Amino acid sequence: MDDYKKQERKKNLEAFTRQGILDGAIDLLMRDGIQGLTMDRVAAEAGVAKGTLYVYFTNKEEILDAALDASFDPLIRELSDLLDDDRPPDRKLTDFALCNLRFFDERRELIRVFFFDRERVHSKKNHYADNRYWAFVQRVSGVLDEGIRQGLFVPLDSQKAAAMFIEANMGVVMQRIHGGISGDVEKDARQIANIFMEGLRNRK
Repeated sequence: MDDYKKQERKKNLEAFTRQGILDGAIDLLMRDGIQGLTMDRVAAEAGVAKGTLYVYFTNKEEILDAALDASFDPLIRELSDLLDDDRPPDRKLTDFALCNLRFFDERRELIRVFFFDRERVHSKKNHYADNRYWAFVQRVSGVLDEGIRQGLFVPLDSQKAAAMFIEANMGVVMQRIHGGISGDVEKDARQIANIFMEGLRNRK
């Protein structure tokens, strides 16, 4: 039992240290962009020795990948909870758009790194190759199917419509970041939802 407890403590400490490194890297990316991410600066930000970084990550690129992936965890949890609750399907789509835009609006520098610098550094990696992207296409498709069953939406190919909806969200995110647009997140979210609601709405 003592050995088990020691192993658990060790695992918990390792997880805590790794998360601290990722949190430090995320803070650097949000503040200074990809050019601010160095092994020395991550170690200082996380409050660990530089050698400790190499226990968990082999190089800067590995930290970058892990930090960017981890940065989306809060959004994934919030969207998952939203899609799983019992609010009506049309409300879920509206709230999905608002949650998505608000998240990206608050993390502009991080998202710029993810979608622009990361594409240059890792040209083969993009959101179409991300399993989480396709998982959300499936989940939004399920919301659309539920809306069809309830008679809220017209019958349609829910997977294609779900992909269109998610791409519309990302298109507005890109426009806001590229154009330096701020504020009125709710207005943009309503516009996305309203356009889709008009096309989806069953008027019988």
